[in-house]
Amino acid sequence: MKPARLPWAALLLVAASCSRPATVFRSAPVVLICVDTLRADRLPVYGYRKVATPALDLLARDSIVFDDAISHVPLTLPSHVSLFTGLLPFQHGVRDNLGFRLAPAHPTLATLLHPSGYAAGAAVSAIVLDHGSGVSQGFDYWDDRIEAHDVAQAIGQVQRPGGETARLLETWIAGRPEGGKFLAFLHLYEPHSPYDPPEPFRSRYRENPYDGEVASADAIVGGFLDFLKQKNLYDRSLVIFLSDHGEGLGDHGEDEHGILLYREEVRVPLFVKLPGARPPGRRVTQPAQLADVLPTVLTVLGEKTPAGLPGRSLLDPVDPAGATGASRRIYSETLYPRYHFGWSDLASLTDDRYQYIHAPRAELYDWRSDPGEKKDLAAGLPPAFRSMRAELVGIDRPLQAPGASDPETVKKLASLGYIGAAAPVPDGKDLPDPKDRLGTIDQLKDATRLVSQFRDGEAIALLSKLSQENPRMLDVWESLARVLRRSGRTRDALEALERADRLAPGTPQVILGLAGLHREAGDFDTARKLAVAAGEAGAPGFREELASIALAGGDLVAAKREAEAVLAGNVDARAPRLVLARVALAGGDVAGAFAQVDGAIRLDRQSNRTPGVGFRAMRGDLLARLGREREAEQDFRGEVATYPENLDAWARLALLSASQGRPEGPAAILSDMTSRVPTPKSYDMAVHVCTILRDPACGREWTRRRQERFPTAR
Repeated sequence: MKPARLPWAALLLVAASCSRPATVFRSAPVVLICVDTLRADRLPVYGYRKVATPALDLLARDSIVFDDAISHVPLTLPSHVSLFTGLLPFQHGVRDNLGFRLAPAHPTLATLLHPSGYAAGAAVSAIVLDHGSGVSQGFDYWDDRIEAHDVAQAIGQVQRPGGETARLLETWIAGRPEGGKFLAFLHLYEPHSPYDPPEPFRSRYRENPYDGEVASADAIVGGFLDFLKQKNLYDRSLVIFLSDHGEGLGDHGEDEHGILLYREEVRVPLFVKLPGARPPGRRVTQPAQLADVLPTVLTVLGEKTPAGLPGRSLLDPVDPAGATGASRRIYSETLYPRYHFGWSDLASLTDDRYQYIHAPRAELYDWRSDPGEKKDLAAGLPPAFRSMRAELVGIDRPLQAPGASDPETVKKLASLGYIGAAAPVPDGKDLPDPKDRLGTIDQLKDATRLVSQFRDGEAIALLSKLSQENPRMLDVWESLARVLRRSGRTRDALEALERADRLAPGTPQVILGLAGLHREAGDFDTARKLAVAAGEAGAPGFREELASIALAGGDLVAAKREAEAVLAGNVDARAPRLVLARVALAGGDVAGAFAQVDGAIRLDRQSNRTPGVGFRAMRGDLLARLGREREAEQDFRGEVATYPENLDAWARLALLSASQGRPEGPAAILSDMTSRVPTPKSYDMAVHVCTILRDPACGREWTRRRQERFPTAR
């Protein structure tokens, strides 16, 4: 059989795609910078004029700027896994932020560079990128020391300031031997909700806090690039700047991201600055994708690129005239609607003119003539619609289920009654179209707002209503469990989280939450087994939970052992120091307790971060025991100013005031507490303080106020 003849233009394209850049920069440092949730069209580099980003403008002038770079999924963890593996989500198997773990069989960029002598270090700003997810595979250093301060805080909100993250990575880079080869990854979370930029950006962008966070991120990137220049690293490094996904900002009804796949959520900035002499920045208009980053880095370094990857080096010549008549098509997906709400998942293909979105009601947009994607062309069934639909339907993209996959972990959870057959999922064709259900997201946001205002009763009522209307909404059950837990309704919280577990059996973060609830309910044996199983499934913070379980159960030896195990792997960890302080105090070692608390606060000052929840309250308690009441009061007031939800600190402040003989002091403090945290639990704490003070009249008054304010609350 004769080989098929190809047109001359096609032969030229194949030859071009096989070529490589003339210059290879062996041993060059590699620096990846990702600003999470950054829309490309919110940067001046891409034409936006309402925000100033001088650092990124300067970097773009030194770089190749890609005008049409596309993310494969509008979620942080799976997008970063695609970045580091060069694989599409259905290939690497990490399809969501929760319940998935990268398998060791998939090498990362760090893994591939290790044989060539590259050290790999990273600092991330969100707990979603915890090393337990497997995303850190191959890295020698991965700083993810981020702690939640409130049990009602969603995992996507657990973050740290980007300036702190940048300083950590700078310290790691500074410790590399001069001339050493390294891969450094900086992850910033500033534009992610909630949008709360620091000054001066808060005042400067008061009308648009998202832009304020973009400007804040630019300042952090600028400081980091200045550090590289001071260390004589910038010029000789391959620097790649990008985002993992965009943000809805209401353009198609979604304020944030994850539900929809329109351009505002999948188009991202992408700059590539090569080592050596910097020619004037140039623009590339052909489509690019995040999976192209890995082959680009390997090509620039002269390393071998694994076969079978869907991406290609961004430096490969392309066919600018489109002589073959075929444009590259970039795949994106989101399974978030399916996993979290019981709605249909979405997928899309994007080329140099069209975006096709595969949904119960498929859509097609000519984004070049209609950048805002307001005019759906699908009804006319144009050739692009037919072609792109056929191509996407033909892709084999298996649907991996979230939850525990390790057989031993599954067995352990099954013995505790926390894993089994998941609730049946309707066939995909019968699931609602996410764009028709966005009103539910608005109600979830309303619940989040109520929680932030400590209006827990209203939040519980709203979330309970949503859970009854659609019992398949994983996010609703998780949110409800968190608020019920903060409200002191442990048994109800357990029931809600168990419903979440049935929707995604064995999800590590859900299992760890169940461990905490069993601890609060006094079932320490079950709590311990669940925490161990969660740890084996990759949940962050499981050892901290084991320490808390041991402490609550009175096993001081085990509590100390677990806390010290955490510190052995992370000397800057705060939560275990608080456990060790309580262990020392229980043993009568006040000086030892002081050492732990002051050590943690000293680390916080060195890192320019706010002391963790409970530390100043603990210090105040220790000072009060030593009779240093004025200093104790300062620490208690500092605690409640930062963490008003810490009711124990309020109670100790009121008791300190009473011990000083100030008759009006406790009443004013309790009034302030219930005003700042207007929940039934805070009123219960006020009654508890009155009981300790042996003041029946006070107790009756606060009981009356509670019944008057919350007549139906349990």
